[in-house]
Amino acid sequence: MQWSLYLLILMGQCCFFTCQQYEYHFIDENKSWSEAQRYCRENYTDLAKVFDMTDMSRLRNSAQNQGEAWIGLNNNTDGNRMWHWSLPGVEYIHDDSSWNLNGRQNNEGYGNCVRKRDKLADASCDHPMWFICYDGEEM
Repeated sequence: MQWSLYLLILMGQCCFFTCQQYEYHFIDENKSWSEAQRYCRENYTDLAKVFDMTDMSRLRNSAQNQGEAWIGLNNNTDGNRMWHWSLPGVEYIHDDSSWNLNGRQNNEGYGNCVRKRDKLADASCDHPMWFICYDGEEM
């Protein structure tokens, strides 16, 4: 009995530490990545961050599957292809399964900012498109 109670308390603590207290906001205004970031920081917390497939599903729902939209992932670090979230101190862990590696059009070069389609894809940061902000913080 004591072991079961201990396990139940431990599981509850794990859930508590991984709970996320933020929500996504789809903005249907065309802006470059940096304009979108500025807008999100002025009105919410920042451009959207995505940590796992649950977040990706929530992101799709917030955008109501409207298509492409900027999120807060970029790589403005002298071309070394090190992706990071726009919010300082938030680590990005690369996972090829969340990227659309074959979704680039023939005339499209590599980009330094990330848009959300069904999966993540890079694009030129200057290209205007809708974007997704998030509000709140992780617990």
